Amino acid sequence: AIEDAVRLAKGMTRKHDMFRTGFSGAKVVVKADHPDLSAVERKQLMEDVAEALHAFEGGLYTGCDLNTGDGDMDHLVEATGEKFVLAGRNSRVDTNVATASSVIGSVLGVVEAMEGTRDLSSLTFTVQGCGKVGSTVAKELVRLGAKKVQTCDLFAAAAEIQGCDRIDDWASTPCDFLVPCANSLAITEEVATNFPEGIRYCVGATNSPFANDKAKEIFDKRGIMHIPESISSAGAILADSVEWYDIDLYQTVEPSLLYGWIRDISAAKASDLADHAEQKPHKVDSRLRNVVPSREGVPVGSDFPDWIDDNTIHTDTVIVGGGLAGTATAFSLSQKGVTSVLLEKGSSLAPPTASSNGDSRMYRKMYSSEFFSKMQAKALDRWEEVEKLTGEK
Repeated sequence: AIEDAVRLAKGMTRKHDMFRTGFSGAKVVVKADHPDLSAVERKQLMEDVAEALHAFEGGLYTGCDLNTGDGDMDHLVEATGEKFVLAGRNSRVDTNVATASSVIGSVLGVVEAMEGTRDLSSLTFTVQGCGKVGSTVAKELVRLGAKKVQTCDLFAAAAEIQGCDRIDDWASTPCDFLVPCANSLAITEEVATNFPEGIRYCVGATNSPFANDKAKEIFDKRGIMHIPESISSAGAILADSVEWYDIDLYQTVEPSLLYGWIRDISAAKASDLADHAEQKPHKVDSRLRNVVPSREGVPVGSDFPDWIDDNTIHTDTVIVGGGLAGTATAFSLSQKGVTSVLLEKGSSLAPPTASSNGDSRMYRKMYSSEFFSKMQAKALDRWEEVEKLTGEK
């Protein structure tokens, strides 16, 4: 337990330093010899943890992690008197999704640095571990248009994710991109040596994915670009930085905004590191210092409000639906000097699924209502106006 705590604390220090969160790194590990963790009295356990936190007098904060849940955090907050706990409470932000966002951002950033594009359509991914983080990553890779997303988990049912192909053995199944999202130290020297040819990237959420330095060196020599977890798995601590900097913002913000910010800064950091390493895997570790900011300065969480402003579109109207009615409305408003943002979930404006598409659609002059007949006549005039403005019929 002590060795695990030290190893994980060092890893957390690297994460916090990588983004200057305002914290250093620590890890609370509770040694439990009980063979059945479900039989442990959780409230008493959290009271024991609270006693340890109080002993540090504010020098140590903790939050939700492996083998703990929201109920544990509720007990811990109560036992500490609402001190020393950063666990995303009273907020719609899900720290698991936050971590997944840093994974996705790092994937996009390294692919852009290595291939000059964020297009994932030619890449096959293997997501190893389909818990809360891994399953979110897999779904997002599908949404982003990956060629194939393979999923693997100790519990086969967890790997059954829509749009993904479940596999039985992640270490023997070919892929372009390995995404470790399970327990630590899974990539042993044997796995690194025998992993199928064709793999080009390794980026995931796992803390300490390599069993030792030799396993990492084998991947480097094989030309496999690895973005360290101090970047790719930093989503939750980035959320912590916002929670620490502005608790009111953290508790009221639309979660997708926070996830978008985490994705953006993770992508930028991963891309920057790959560039500093000259796109050479064996140079990544020696160039890490080039992307680590000074500990002096304001925490990264203070940048979040500015990111929101920079990524906010100010408009007079929002039009939901980009079919014929929506685009016509946007066009008419623009002629009156009224700005609008048009939202369409399809792949294009007036997509094939829009109600105005289909063989049965036609333009007619006869309506049972006089109002619609007059509207039809006016619409013909408007169509002529559009043809004159665009030069198209």
